[in-house]
Amino acid sequence: MYLVWHKGNLRLADHPALLEALAQGPAVGLVVLDPNNLAQASPRRRAWFLANVRALRRAYRERGGALWVLQGPPWEKVPEAAQALRAKGVYALRSYTPYGRYRDERVRESLLVPLHLLPAPHLVPPDLPKAYRVYTPFSRHFLGVDPPLPAPDALPQAPEEGEVPGETPDIPLPEPGEEAAWRRLERFLEEGLSRYHRERDRLDGAGGSRLSPYFTLGVLSPRQAAWEALKRGGEGARKWVAELLWRDFSYHLLYHFPRMREHPLDPRFASLPWQEDEELLSAWYWGKTGVPLVDAAMRELHATGFLSNRARMAVAQFAVKYLLLPWQKAEALFKNLLLDGDTPQNLQGWQWAGGLGVDAAPYFRVFNLVEQGRRHDPEGDWLRRWAPEYPSYEPQDPVVDLLEARRRYLELVQRLTRG
Repeated sequence: MYLVWHKGNLRLADHPALLEALAQGPAVGLVVLDPNNLAQASPRRRAWFLANVRALRRAYRERGGALWVLQGPPWEKVPEAAQALRAKGVYALRSYTPYGRYRDERVRESLLVPLHLLPAPHLVPPDLPKAYRVYTPFSRHFLGVDPPLPAPDALPQAPEEGEVPGETPDIPLPEPGEEAAWRRLERFLEEGLSRYHRERDRLDGAGGSRLSPYFTLGVLSPRQAAWEALKRGGEGARKWVAELLWRDFSYHLLYHFPRMREHPLDPRFASLPWQEDEELLSAWYWGKTGVPLVDAAMRELHATGFLSNRARMAVAQFAVKYLLLPWQKAEALFKNLLLDGDTPQNLQGWQWAGGLGVDAAPYFRVFNLVEQGRRHDPEGDWLRRWAPEYPSYEPQDPVVDLLEARRRYLELVQRLTRG
C-alpha cells in the first residue's frame, strides 16, 4: 500500500504523484486539515476548501477508492496514516512556498518510510536556478505545454478514515469539485477565450474565466487549462496563457525571495511613512472611502469573494499609494476576503500594484481612479450594482484628496529613489 498526500492539489487528473504511486501498487489518498492554514482562514475560505475536499472524496469513491481526512499538524498526521496503512511510501507534489517547504521537510523527518515529492505541473517550474524579478525573462522559459495526465479510471478499494467537518460560509460558493471546474473551463473556452484579450480588463470581471478559486486549491491545474486554450489558439488564448504564466512567476518570486511576505521586494520602499490609521483602514476595507471605484470593488469583494484583476489593482494601489496604509496589513485583510486568496499571487499583485519592486512596473505609475472607472465600466453598470449612491466615478467627499495624495506619494518616492 502507498499513500498519496493531497495538499492543495484536490484533483485526480494531471496529478503526477497519484499516478506514480498507483504505478507502484495500491494507493490511498490523504488530506490533512492543517490548523496552521485553516485556523487563520476566513469562514468562506475554510468552507470552500472543505467543500472541495468532499468533492475529492466523492471522486475517490466513484472510482472505488478511499480518501482519508485527518485533522492536525501534517508532520503528525501523515506518519500516523502511513503507519496505520502500513504504507511503503508517501507520494505528494512538491511545495514551493516558505511554509509548504517547511511542512514537507518536517513530514519527511517524521516518516519511517520514504517521502517522494514530484514536480507540480506548473507551466514554468518556480524553482528555476536563476532568480528573476521581472516577468518577461522569466516567461521565456515557457517552451510549450506537455499533455496533461489523465485521471485513473479505477482506484483500489480501502477503508475510509475521518470526516470532513462542516463550515457555514458567509457568501454563496461556486460549485466545488473537478467536474465543476471542467464545466466552467469549457464554458470559458467556448464563450470567452476568443475575446479575452479585449475584455479582460472589465471591472465586472465578465471578460475573465473565473477559474481562479479552482486553481488556488489545485482542483484544476494550470497545465490542463493552458493545454486546452492553446489547442484552440488565437490572441485570446495567447494572452490568457501569459496570465497563467504570471501565476507561476508569483510562485517563483516567493520561492527565491521569501522575505517579500513581510518586506517590499525593493527595500527602499520599506522606509515610506506608512500610516497606522485604523479609521482610514476601516474606510478602505468596508468600501466607505468616497472614491466610487474603490468602494464598489470592496463591497463586491465582501459580498462575493471575487474581484476582477483590474479592480484588485485599483484597490491595492489606492491603499498603498494614496493612503500609505501598511501594505502587509491591508494585503492580509484583502486575501482573507478572496476565495482565490493564493499567497504568492496576492503578494505579487500587491507589490506590483503598490510599486514595491515587483517586475518593471514603475513606482511612479499611479492610477487615475476616475478614468479607470470610465474606461473599464463605460456604461456604469458595475458601479450601479455595487455602489448605487454614486451617479458617476467622480469622488464624493473622499477620505483623501486624490490629487494631493498622488502628489505626496510621488514626492516621497522620488526622495527615496534618489538616495
